[in-house]
Amino acid sequence: MRLRVNERFVSVQGEGLLVGTPSTFVRLTGCNLRCTWCDSGSSSWTPQGEWATVDALVRACEQGPRHVVLTGGEPLLQPAVAELSQRLGGAGHHVTFETAGTVWRDDLHCDLLSVSPKLANSTPHTRAPRLAARHDALRWQPETVRRLLARHAWQLKFVVRASEPATLAEDLVELQQMLREAGVPTTEHGRVLLMPECTDPADLPGNYAALVKTCTEHGFVLGQRLHIAIFGHTPGT
Repeated sequence: MRLRVNERFVSVQGEGLLVGTPSTFVRLTGCNLRCTWCDSGSSSWTPQGEWATVDALVRACEQGPRHVVLTGGEPLLQPAVAELSQRLGGAGHHVTFETAGTVWRDDLHCDLLSVSPKLANSTPHTRAPRLAARHDALRWQPETVRRLLARHAWQLKFVVRASEPATLAEDLVELQQMLREAGVPTTEHGRVLLMPECTDPADLPGNYAALVKTCTEHGFVLGQRLHIAIFGHTPGT
């Protein structure tokens, strides 16, 4: 079985509850969404990548850290990702899936499901008006998210517009509604991370500061973007 791979690299995890953990990243090509601020456009807006067998990917991951991150794009769209995850788990790897939570799969080996539901700020009204309605209809699938969270250990990551109080307030209202629809109680807010919509390292400190009050009031985690801070907005990091 084969998968279309956009890039593969070893780095430290830049986001989420495992931030800083040495990891092998396998970024798969293909996505059913078109986020206006997408930071991996070559796996979504302009899909690029080479085909690789599951065997080859397992062998490659064996040369790297124990932690492996399967990301995209939307990795759950490729059927062979189930076999890859099972093989990696059988080889002793810790497997994290990065997903938008719009696709249901029940055949994965997954040690951490990192779900990043897309808020309305992701809809490409200006960038691609003809795709906006389709994206908006697909971006939030609460029943799918409920089922995924019930099956796996999880974290939720939300990209919010932290730089302006008014836009942050809009995002927070929608985010809280999503959490209610997904059945996430306030006692689990420690697994909910808020990340600023930011790809310039110079802008990170101000964006982080803007989120402190919201995180402390609601029990959310301030989500780092460590890879941006270290490398900037650079593929393969």
